Amino acid sequence: MRFSVVAIVAAVVAVASAQDLNPLYPFKPDGPCISKCLTDVGNKMMPGVFTSDPANPNFLKSLGLAHDRGTPKYTAYMTDTGTCFLSSGCPMAEQNLYREQYIAKAKWYAEKLDEAEKGVAPSGNPSTPTSSAGTPGASTVPNAAAGSAAVSGFVGAAAVLAAAALF
Repeated sequence: MRFSVVAIVAAVVAVASAQDLNPLYPFKPDGPCISKCLTDVGNKMMPGVFTSDPANPNFLKSLGLAHDRGTPKYTAYMTDTGTCFLSSGCPMAEQNLYREQYIAKAKWYAEKLDEAEKGVAPSGNPSTPTSSAGTPGASTVPNAAAGSAAVSGFVGAAAVLAAAALF
């Protein structure tokens, strides 16, 4: 009985966590320390251009710093961000998440870059979202923050129930 409750709660937590992903860039967000390092180094290398916003037209260009292997900018960016991770004392959990997602992010970047170079419409992840009124950059997800808060509360409650089932 305990195992089935734990399995059900684990499945619910996994589904709820997946719902928090940005449909434009379907990866878990980097933690605050890692994000700050990536953004600070990116802004230093591409002032006024670098962005971590998937809806921004410069997003693919910005990701190129981390994924265009073999270029001087890639080497400098990866060296400087890695140094920042360590010198800022970024938590190991954040560093591990960054490493765990890196290969999938690189693959996603390569696919989107290929689509952009071929002039193909993005596959499921528009680079410039439009609202129902057709305004570029406007969100198409109503009450996304409210939905995210509800999911987070549900995940917390599920975790408490799972812990209680173990005792």
